[in-house]
Amino acid sequence: MDILNVLSTRRFREADDLLTFISIYDDDRRTRAFLKLIRSHERQIRGSVCVEGGAGLGIFAAEMARLGARKVYAVEQNPLLARLARLRFQKLPKELSKRIELIEAPLQRFRPPGPIHVLVHELYGQLLYDEDLWTLDHLAFQPDIVLPDGGELRAGIVSSGAYCDRVITAEVVKTLDGVLVSGLFEERLTELRIPILRWNFGAGLQPVDHSFAQRRGDMLCMGLVVRHNNKDICEAGRCPNWAYAWTPRLGNAVSLSFRHSRAGVECSFGWKNL
Repeated sequence: MDILNVLSTRRFREADDLLTFISIYDDDRRTRAFLKLIRSHERQIRGSVCVEGGAGLGIFAAEMARLGARKVYAVEQNPLLARLARLRFQKLPKELSKRIELIEAPLQRFRPPGPIHVLVHELYGQLLYDEDLWTLDHLAFQPDIVLPDGGELRAGIVSSGAYCDRVITAEVVKTLDGVLVSGLFEERLTELRIPILRWNFGAGLQPVDHSFAQRRGDMLCMGLVVRHNNKDICEAGRCPNWAYAWTPRLGNAVSLSFRHSRAGVECSFGWKNL
């Protein structure tokens, strides 16, 4: 979904963010994976004070209330999404809705009045750290449990000839040196083998030593893997919310760095030869 008319910068960002979030909910596999993770922690949620960070439409906040959370803070900074979440909560049975408080603010500015036992989020970007995951490294509170608590960016080296077609030809691929392209090819779900970045709550983002020197192929693909307790929860391709990123191979290892600004998170990408 694209916005076609001229809007103020603020209005555009609010509406664009809303449309992006709405499209995320089309990813049933991703939603089911997160709900399964949340439900597996019912014992820890029951009677606890919980937060859904970046709550969007508030689906996970409502689920924690159903699982018996004593209090749930649904934290969402986008006013359009917050309005829709509020409507969702109002439609819940009163014994659930009274335990959910909507906080319209950035997650990093949220200062709860007491301890937080469980924090649920879905702040991952296609390159792991290129959306709002950095927020969890700058919280004003310390949750006991974070769901999910980790993630990886994994890579694979493939032959572009096995993926090119009459539209995305070898000639097109050659023009993309140094460019990371989301969704250039259809994933086959067997490509991601090599971790190159890793994030864990409390440890932050860390590069993983890697080398493609023993791998044959002229194309790099990278994809997100959401993890909890060192186990895979869902991943790019299998969950269509996240596509692979593709670029022609120009070396035997890669470097990625991220910078947060008012406009969002910027990713810098480069090749290394080891």
